Amino acid sequence: MKKVLFLIVLCFAFRHLYADGYEKILTEDSSVQTAVNINHEILIHSQSIDFAHQRIKESQSLYYPNIELNLNTSRFNNMKPLILAGNLSPTPVYLPGENKDVYFSTRLSAWQSIYSGGRIKTTNKLAEINMNKVKNEANAVKNNVINKVKTAFNACLLYKEKHALFLKQLENVKNGSVSERLELQRKADLTKFNYDKEILNLLYAIGLELDILAGIEGNLVPKIKKFDLTQCMLWAYQFRPEMQTTQAQESIDGLMVNLLSMQRFPTISIGVGQEWLGDRPIGDESSWYVSINANLPIFDGGGSFARVKQGKVNAREAALKRSKNEEQIKLQVSKALMEYDFWKDQLYKAGIAEKDASKASYTETELDIIYNLNNAYYALELAIGIQLDSF
Repeated sequence: MKKVLFLIVLCFAFRHLYADGYEKILTEDSSVQTAVNINHEILIHSQSIDFAHQRIKESQSLYYPNIELNLNTSRFNNMKPLILAGNLSPTPVYLPGENKDVYFSTRLSAWQSIYSGGRIKTTNKLAEINMNKVKNEANAVKNNVINKVKTAFNACLLYKEKHALFLKQLENVKNGSVSERLELQRKADLTKFNYDKEILNLLYAIGLELDILAGIEGNLVPKIKKFDLTQCMLWAYQFRPEMQTTQAQESIDGLMVNLLSMQRFPTISIGVGQEWLGDRPIGDESSWYVSINANLPIFDGGGSFARVKQGKVNAREAALKRSKNEEQIKLQVSKALMEYDFWKDQLYKAGIAEKDASKASYTETELDIIYNLNNAYYALELAIGIQLDSF
């Protein structure tokens, strides 16, 4: 099913296949969607999510009993009595002396932990929080990839439109001076060179082969929105994956302290088993047992106390890291919003905002302002952790 959905996305993304002599025509949306599906960094972290999911299943298995069926056959010829132990038998087996025979046993047993001092419940909580942590780490990688794709696409649009602008100016000065024409030709060649480089960056950010003949579709349109610093900070606390990752790590370290403390608590388990010895068939006369086992740790040389203290140190370290990350995110949001507001102000001062973006013909300076504005917009998205077009 995943493969079918992936093929559908690719068909939608590349609906302009082979148009205008290119193998692929990319838009910003199709570039982002394709990167989300095939980028190596995202795919690698998706495996981490699958691994964390299996960790949850493993921890949940602790709630269920262990059931074992053992079949044992031993041929022996001993002068003195022997005891089979270790890997030769699940439980010690006594073989009488001065005897030559074949020993058979069939054993069906089950045991269940009925009290573990909260270890099993805590282990399951750890697995669930670890899943949230891994998902947030994957979301952070996804946001970084999307930001790289959008930034590279924005640069492609800039050089594409600059190249078209210089070619148009070159066409308009056919009768101009040689130096003027040479300067315009130099600018046109330079922007074409930069465009080709940014296409490579875009293909790499998406995860496509670098030898693909790709073109882009779209116009350099200014992204104008009004943002408030307080609202941006609230969004960052709510959506920024790194913020949630550090909070999850702090919770994990706190639970680890509890789990280490629980090693001093008693454990109680109950088991049942039935054994058929010799050549008697299953269901015939047999031996059986029901047992309950209680274990209370008393002294381990102080190792458990040291492990608990280690856990508390890790928990304090996680709290300090969370505080540090929060300050870094505040700084990133503040700087990104400041830069965006600056270029938006430059946009209004240049009178670009009043132009119809679908029909406007921009100068080189105006294109640079729009490019910087959009880059600041994408940087703000990365700092907050959400796609601002949806807000």
